[in-house]
Amino acid sequence: MNYVNDLKQGFLSLPEVKRLKELEGFIDTNLELNQKINELKDLQKKMVNAKEYNQPKQFLEYKKAYDILYEDILDFPFVEEYLDLLDSTNELLKNITMQIEDKINEKLK
Repeated sequence: MNYVNDLKQGFLSLPEVKRLKELEGFIDTNLELNQKINELKDLQKKMVNAKEYNQPKQFLEYKKAYDILYEDILDFPFVEEYLDLLDSTNELLKNITMQIEDKINEKLK
């Protein structure tokens, strides 16, 4: 378990992860941005439903509104940085997961 804790602490101490947490705080406290994100999630649900129920015209309308709103969200100064950091930290998490799985498999052999 010590190995897993060391990996976890190492991950949490990375500058990228610290910055990601900082940006999450900005996002969580920005009411306008949160409202837009919730609208975006609602449009995603509508797009999925339109696709599921074979409503291509409705899907395209939702998709157009989604794209416009997404670009509007990206206009916030820190959102693009947040999304980039989210991608890179997710990759790091995948690598850590693989390392943990490798250690477990070593122990099982």
